[in-house]
Amino acid sequence: MGSRAILLVFAFATSILSHAESSATTRRDEALRKAQACLPGSKASSRQCKKLNENIQILVDVYRDGDKSVLPTLLHFTYLTDFYDEALLSDPEGFLAAVEGLPEKEQKEAADGIAGGHFGPLEKARFEAVRALLTGIPESSSTSHVAQVCLKSLETNNASLFLNYFPPQTFTSRAAKFQIFWYSRDLYSMGEKPLWPPSSSLQTTFLLTLLGAFTGPKVVTLTVLPDAKASARIKAMNVSHDALETDNMVPVTPERVTKFSTALAKADFWNMQPDVASRGLDGAEWILEGVQNGGYHIVVRWCPATESDSPQSLAFADAARLLLEFAEPKYKGNC
Repeated sequence: MGSRAILLVFAFATSILSHAESSATTRRDEALRKAQACLPGSKASSRQCKKLNENIQILVDVYRDGDKSVLPTLLHFTYLTDFYDEALLSDPEGFLAAVEGLPEKEQKEAADGIAGGHFGPLEKARFEAVRALLTGIPESSSTSHVAQVCLKSLETNNASLFLNYFPPQTFTSRAAKFQIFWYSRDLYSMGEKPLWPPSSSLQTTFLLTLLGAFTGPKVVTLTVLPDAKASARIKAMNVSHDALETDNMVPVTPERVTKFSTALAKADFWNMQPDVASRGLDGAEWILEGVQNGGYHIVVRWCPATESDSPQSLAFADAARLLLEFAEPKYKGNC
């Protein structure tokens, strides 16, 4: 083959490559434009965003091929947990720097995406890898602050992977794994440590947790010391689940402790079945844990104060409501 022919072949090949690169760039730009038009809060119609998942996948592939400029857009789609974790583990400083460039509210949303969001805990191996990486970011790093934001979300959302709040087989329904994930997450976010297994046979403790559908979690702890001194502490988080809006402690008289014990006995609390299958669509989960004389028991009911519940559930609700009244005298409501 002559030199002229070789030059023609080379020119043809170069033209093909240039066209392919141009097509890839156009495809990338088009996917980016359409994804940005469908960002949360945008005015794009569902029809315009019909191929959003396809466009997101194009941008994920582009990122994996080395184009990190698409990451700020991808950080708005916080359901991309697997991709976030992959990107964080492969390029910690670059990924965290991109998160740090977001407004504070969006940093928290991206951190929740890394942690798994509302979809449940991560696989344990993935959680441990991400946790180790974030824990290892030195304070001297420019991304130290955002790493701590991500670590807090990660540990809160995956508390069930490293803390055992409840005895094995407490929950046995098909929703058991979700219950453990949900309850553990909210208890950890409130700064509560597991009552189980009991650490002392001398102190009596009851912990009531209320998890509402449209409110932040609330806990009331009744502590009775060996000398009969008792106190009730109430903590409540805001609806965003990111800050305590109440944290108060009040003394409880012996007469009130006796009244509560009588109400528990009426409900036969220590022999109640821990969990039942009946649940509604909203309302609240009432979780009462008790530690007394070295023993532990837990009872979970959905809106036990409703009139349709059994007499035992109503008695249980009456006892639990007393704890709320001890800590929050103005408490009103059934569920």
